Amino acid sequence: MLPTHPGPKLAPLADPNALTAFRGGPFEEGAVTAAGAGIRTECGWHIAPNVEQTIALRTGGADEVLLPSLHVTEVKAVTDRYGNPVTGWDAWAHGVLARPGGFPDAILVTYSHGYETCPAELLPIIAERAAASASGRIKAEALAGRSVQLEGGEAPATEASIAAYRIGA
Repeated sequence: MLPTHPGPKLAPLADPNALTAFRGGPFEEGAVTAAGAGIRTECGWHIAPNVEQTIALRTGGADEVLLPSLHVTEVKAVTDRYGNPVTGWDAWAHGVLARPGGFPDAILVTYSHGYETCPAELLPIIAERAAASASGRIKAEALAGRSVQLEGGEAPATEASIAAYRIGA
């Protein structure tokens, strides 16, 4: 059986001080934290900051596995379920780990991923959602469906910006 490793404790995606240039401020820390957490949930990964994490994956013997990230900065180790090093793999920044001939059925991957800070194109979305939350403009929010509906809607550019960071988009 593969050991489980808790994910790293993450700081909020954005700090209210990073949002001073946007309409709707000053922004409350709780609203900014919630807006960032919603974006992380929608995207399926933490986005920022860069963290080291160890995860267990069942591969089914596949030649390629997807790490839950779109910005992998380093893969430090890949081991099988018994702790033996797995060699001969390549890693791509967008989260693909490939090994000709396939991986063992289950692997542990230690890797670093995420941006150093919140990407600039997400800051106005966090500001808009934090302001909407504070003013009661959030019409509907779904955790499993990973979506937020604002009274009056969001700009089409918002969806495109979030889609650029969404796993599987």
